[in-house]
Amino acid sequence: MHKSRVLLATGLFVSVLALAGCGGGGSSNSGGGTPPPPPPPPPPAAITDADAARFLTQATFGPTRAEIAKVKQLGYAKWIDAQLDPAQTPTTLVLPHIQQILANGLAQNDLSQAHRRNAWLWFAATAPDQLRMRMDLALSEIFVVSDQESGRAQIPRVADYQDTLARNAFGKYRDVLKAVTLHPAMGVYLSHAGNRKASNDGKIQPDENYAREVMQLFSIGLLERNPDFSPKLDNKGQQIPTYDQSVISAMARVFTGWTYAGQSDAQFGRINTTSYAPMECHPAFHDSAPKTIFHGIVVANGSDCAKDLDQTLDALSNHANVAPFISRQLIQRFVTSNPSPAYIGRISKVWADNQGNLGQVLRAILLDADARNPPAGNDANFGKPREPLLRLAHLWRSYEAKYVPPADGSLRFRIGGMDDLSIPIAQDSQRAPSVFNFFEPDYRLPTSDGSQGVYAPELQIINESTFTSGHNQSDALLWNYALTAAPTANTKAPIVDITRLVQLADAGDHAGMVQDVNLLLFAGGMSTATSTTLKTMLDRLRSDGRNSSERARSLLLVALLSPEYAIQR
Repeated sequence: MHKSRVLLATGLFVSVLALAGCGGGGSSNSGGGTPPPPPPPPPPAAITDADAARFLTQATFGPTRAEIAKVKQLGYAKWIDAQLDPAQTPTTLVLPHIQQILANGLAQNDLSQAHRRNAWLWFAATAPDQLRMRMDLALSEIFVVSDQESGRAQIPRVADYQDTLARNAFGKYRDVLKAVTLHPAMGVYLSHAGNRKASNDGKIQPDENYAREVMQLFSIGLLERNPDFSPKLDNKGQQIPTYDQSVISAMARVFTGWTYAGQSDAQFGRINTTSYAPMECHPAFHDSAPKTIFHGIVVANGSDCAKDLDQTLDALSNHANVAPFISRQLIQRFVTSNPSPAYIGRISKVWADNQGNLGQVLRAILLDADARNPPAGNDANFGKPREPLLRLAHLWRSYEAKYVPPADGSLRFRIGGMDDLSIPIAQDSQRAPSVFNFFEPDYRLPTSDGSQGVYAPELQIINESTFTSGHNQSDALLWNYALTAAPTANTKAPIVDITRLVQLADAGDHAGMVQDVNLLLFAGGMSTATSTTLKTMLDRLRSDGRNSSERARSLLLVALLSPEYAIQR
């Protein structure tokens, strides 16, 4: 980055940090007449461009002018319904892309995790099924599978795992839980593929890994919860654990007898790196004794591991904790890191009323008054830090990035010169360092006195180092790939289209440039102080002889760097 750009950006960053009943007329029925009907409710307020952009910031990977117009035409509910309907909005899948580029001639040995990630990220920025893809990302951060330590052979399987989440994104939670449990990518990651019952000599014991995480992370959590997520208390005022070690041990026995599809008993548990099919039950390796799990539920189906599994997944899905536990995390992923107990409670009721239908739950999350009413200016607890992947996809989507793949159709761009995005931007798709994801839903900001502050999951991965590397990535992207010219097959990354901003700069309309960024990146929420600062910067750059393209790139860079952009409100 040029020295002048560094100074300008730093100056602006510091500057921004310093901002810190009526009645319808009475009626008497003394004459015995029928009272008039109540007046009709007032028509809903027209959706503004800013309203639509804010909604799309929550529901998609970023607003576009075309999508803003669509939301204004349809309204929020009908837009969501169109996204939920696969007949209107077909599902975008990653595995077919991987299979196609291999069929087109990409060598298996050249296939990398970046091919899968690039496909998913590019689809996130460009595909029409935006709500499903956002839900796919959210579910992948709950039901975590990572390919960080896997080889090339697992890349298609992890892609299929992503696609499994996408296909089930709007279905029943119970179906997602079973699909996740039996997917071989999860079977490898949490080591229940090839899980065996205890041997008579005690040298073999059931693996407890998945048994623990399916409860702690994928369903009921550690504490008994009320529908509003508040902890239940016993008669001594103490919090109530959802399970103990005896339950983990019993659950581990439930998950014995499962291995890769197509294996014989003689092959049971033999490593298979390529299977996509759901794992299959082998009764000979399943613990047939009764198992007492949480709430005293006894699972006793003998050697029938499929029935044991279904009974257990039913018990997990029907547990009162699931609705508030998963609903809260979905609210955090789409709307706000600190949802009110009332907000969680309303969504938990929708969950219960719709038997865990995730599409209806997501619909309720986005249409809830807490989501649709802009927060009060002094409500510092509302909103969510923007995830690095969302920041990148947002820029690409809102500024209509374009990319021309090479002849084999693969997406070969590198971000920050690296295949692993967790290095330059601290996050990558399906590449978390552990089953706890890149950040945890209960991460809280420490306060100056050492106490726990508000929840801010995404800030668990934002520090001085990652902020700097993320800024450097944005700088490199905008200075090298923010253009008005169309890309070619030799272009090494998607091209951010800054044509509109350059045209406004050519016309000397710096206020219009700021308004454009305000709508597409800030959903109309940019403060007057920041708007004025950005316009002043553009005026100064023009005075210094900087051309329209430089002004457009500088505007985007400093806007992305600003504290106001860091938080989705």
